[in-house]
Amino acid sequence: RISRKRGLMASKKARDDIITFFDNLEERKFKDASRALQAIRKKKYGDAEFTEGYVKALQGILLSARTGDERDFLNRAPFDPKAMRKYKKEFSDFVKNGVRSTFDVGFFLAWSDLLQYRRDTGKKG
Repeated sequence: RISRKRGLMASKKARDDIITFFDNLEERKFKDASRALQAIRKKKYGDAEFTEGYVKALQGILLSARTGDERDFLNRAPFDPKAMRKYKKEFSDFVKNGVRSTFDVGFFLAWSDLLQYRRDTGKKG
């Protein structure tokens, strides 16, 4: 379990619920992950467009984990420490250089938070 005080990019208001979401996702407790996602949706953090992008990414991550579809990034990409550093850098670069909308920033930060969670907990998916 990672520290609830640091590590993720998510706002402090939503951090506990996001960690709970990731914990349940990794344990394949999809009903509990869905409940945590509902709690995340209700939080007020960032602007509405950022929140929508962040939540949409989490919805997609949950759907990919639930279905196990091998075509999805979550299910086909290697998640060893070296690969996770690479993905995290790429997502950060999108946010810094290539992303124009607040929705996209929220979307890529959610993925970045998943990678940070996995790095901090040593979980590979």
